[in-house]
Amino acid sequence: MREHGLGEIFAKTEGHCHFCGDLLVFENRGWTDKPDGHWEVDHVIQRDKGGSKKANNCLPACTVCNRLRWHRTGASVRGLLLLGVIAAKEIKNGTSMGRELKHLRMKRLAENQKRRKFR
Repeated sequence: MREHGLGEIFAKTEGHCHFCGDLLVFENRGWTDKPDGHWEVDHVIQRDKGGSKKANNCLPACTVCNRLRWHRTGASVRGLLLLGVIAAKEIKNGTSMGRELKHLRMKRLAENQKRRKFR
């Protein structure tokens, strides 16, 4: 994708992630393990589902949000967000389910960190 196209994509949200709204830094494009304003091009309709690489199908997304979205559709992401809201409430209220969810979250984060060390 040409630099002009990246600028056009970045400008669509005035330099913010279209998912979470965090401020992005134009020069900080691509993955890093310390994503401070780093961003990637998110294809609204994923390329493997027939979406175009053209700017009209792209929005800027912080690397964290873009990696969480992966190949999920909008409906799938909304379903995950709803489950996340429910889980966060359970954790906040200290229920037995909340304690188990907190444990599973910590386990998953540790597994993710371990995978990154070996790349």
